[in-house]
Amino acid sequence: MHLVTKTASDIMRLLVLYWRGLAMPRRRKPVSFRTSEVSHVVGATYGQLVYWDKTGLVSPSVKTASGRGSRRRYSVEDIFELKILMKLLDSSVPLQRIRSSFRFIRGQSRALGSLVVLTDGKTVYFYEDYGVLVDTLKQGQTVLRIAVQDLIADVQAKLPKGN
Repeated sequence: MHLVTKTASDIMRLLVLYWRGLAMPRRRKPVSFRTSEVSHVVGATYGQLVYWDKTGLVSPSVKTASGRGSRRRYSVEDIFELKILMKLLDSSVPLQRIRSSFRFIRGQSRALGSLVVLTDGKTVYFYEDYGVLVDTLKQGQTVLRIAVQDLIADVQAKLPKGN
């Protein structure tokens, strides 16, 4: 399926609607996007998309390249993964660390699009549960999150009044 208009804003609107569950009725053929459309939306070059496909970092899930002149077709989920990848690259996370993080997350049977991904520019974390971060580069070591404001409120509630 091709979009009637091919502007980046139309594609982004479609992605947002899809993400919210408001678009993409059941179809025989999955909605897919050409490499040029994906390149424009995620901000990656054609060469980057081809390289990431060939190395298995993010491959198009609708239709892979099958020889010279064949066309790759990306799903909405692929575009979400590529946007996460670009954000991590923009945050100065080395590609090899991103590759390791994606490998770990996929090994846990988690879809990247369903996670909150965080980085400090050196490592990549994702939220597993409320209050628990997982370090993807240390084989899933959890990082405890302590909300100091919640602790203060808890202590104040338990202290005797008037002291």
